[in-house]
Amino acid sequence: MKTKRSLAIVGLGPRGLYSLERFIFHLSDKNDLESVKLLLFEKTDCIGNGPVYDIRQPESNWLNISGRMLTLPARKQMKRFIDILPFPSYLDWSGKNLTNLSKEEPDIYPSRSKIGHYLQQRFQSLLEPLQDAGIVSFYNEEVLEVSLKGKRVIIKTKNKNCFNVDEVLLTIGHQPTKNSKQIEEWKEFSKLNNSVKVYTKPYPLAQFINSEQLNKKSTVSIRGFGLAMIDVVRAIAEKFGNFIVEDETTKSLKYQTSSDISDLLFPFSLDGLPMAAKPLNSKIDTYYKPNDKQINTFENIIGNKKIQKEATGPLFLIDAIAEIGSQIYPTLPQIIRSYDSSPKNLKKIIIKWLENEEYEHPLITPRDQAPEKSMHDYTRMATDTGPVSLDFCLGQVWRHCQPGIYDQLSYNDCSDEVFAEIISLDERMKRYAFGPPVESIQQLLALVAANVLNLNLLDNPEIELTEKGWKLSKKEKTTISEIMINSVLDSPSLKKVDSPVIRNLLSNDLIQAVHDDLSVYTDENGYVISKIKDKKLPIAILGRLAKGTIIGVDAILECFGKRPDQWAKAAANCHKGWVKKYKN
Repeated sequence: MKTKRSLAIVGLGPRGLYSLERFIFHLSDKNDLESVKLLLFEKTDCIGNGPVYDIRQPESNWLNISGRMLTLPARKQMKRFIDILPFPSYLDWSGKNLTNLSKEEPDIYPSRSKIGHYLQQRFQSLLEPLQDAGIVSFYNEEVLEVSLKGKRVIIKTKNKNCFNVDEVLLTIGHQPTKNSKQIEEWKEFSKLNNSVKVYTKPYPLAQFINSEQLNKKSTVSIRGFGLAMIDVVRAIAEKFGNFIVEDETTKSLKYQTSSDISDLLFPFSLDGLPMAAKPLNSKIDTYYKPNDKQINTFENIIGNKKIQKEATGPLFLIDAIAEIGSQIYPTLPQIIRSYDSSPKNLKKIIIKWLENEEYEHPLITPRDQAPEKSMHDYTRMATDTGPVSLDFCLGQVWRHCQPGIYDQLSYNDCSDEVFAEIISLDERMKRYAFGPPVESIQQLLALVAANVLNLNLLDNPEIELTEKGWKLSKKEKTTISEIMINSVLDSPSLKKVDSPVIRNLLSNDLIQAVHDDLSVYTDENGYVISKIKDKKLPIAILGRLAKGTIIGVDAILECFGKRPDQWAKAAANCHKGWVKKYKN
């Protein structure tokens, strides 16, 4: 008879950490820890925090969530069989009383490295007592293969070790993806021409910051115009100069450099649209926050299984959030007042815009205006120093509604096609809802004013490979860059993922895609739903690779949210069932 049941967790970033923590909690509640053996795998040295929160990255890599919103819960003390000490919430650990900032004080955005320190300390405080009790074995190895042999799960690593366990959870986060044809062409171009260099990923920033090829005479093109691009631009700018605050109210900045540089950075994207800054402080952010009644009504509508099942598109979600947006916009202190701002009219405009992003209206920021003009307008909206457009308002409302969207629409009854459309709409709204701090946009504007950042080729330029480098052209404007940085992070489409462990799971029919453009099909507890219809597999996946079954997977708050706890409860119950069977 077996004396212990074994479970493996592959991937020890924040989601793996919290999953482990909750599993231990649910087992200790029934004193079943003495009968479990845990195997933990992490291929990097970022144990507990993951590469995204690497403690060695520059302080200029900011988190995109304000400190006051980082409500990572505390860990309670666990005393059954083993004594695991409590660990504070992030807000308590940080030492700054972020929750008691005055509503007028600008929000603080901590560095990702600081979050990394918190996560590492939290993980070590959990790991050490578990190791001392002989419950956990840790392996700093990359898992290459997960397969089934009868009822057992076989795990093979890059170090050619093989492990045999009863169950496995994959929390492996960002996985390598197949390069696009364009990126492959650029890689080949760079290999054949020593005078040019392509960086296929934006991180770590040190790869190009420390390169001798990057100097004040360089011309750098950056593929993408999102959050990773901001990190890239900020790091390069700070190599040659620094930012000086000119106005504390709006966080407007001036870029100062002793280097003779101009037209150093040329970002570009498919649509050339900039992100919108988040509101500067709690007071301004509150303008966009729906009340409890609005949230409850909204969640009841989008969470209705009958409505989900009958939906032929995302209109039920669009209509529900348009109702809230149309009620909030007229209440804002500064709006565009030259047009009918009755809720009835506003709702019609919002629905048309959400159904068609190219829909134009005077209340909506024009897509074709200069990007620096849009960024300037958005910073005025975010700092309450200028009239707010309807699209900016709705973007902030969407952010406040996101927890409900993620909760009510994960594991929904919509068709796969409708859910794919919902995810696409959520991705589109991230330009507003997941926008950067005001200061990040002001840095970009300061660099434009200093002629360091050039946005003339931002909107989908033609790209030609020449002897001197990448030639970007848009109408009569051109530039040639000898350095190209790809800052676009691929979406977790299963067909694009290029990691050995996922390829092996696919080839053995142990996982399947929800939709051509989405990822792994799982049940509400994270266990995979494979093509083996008559069998529940002892394999679970949480995080990015489950995008398509769930929505909203990347945020740090989601790593410490409902999904890891649901898996932990289900896994603990499964283990308790095994204990009961063998005890009897």
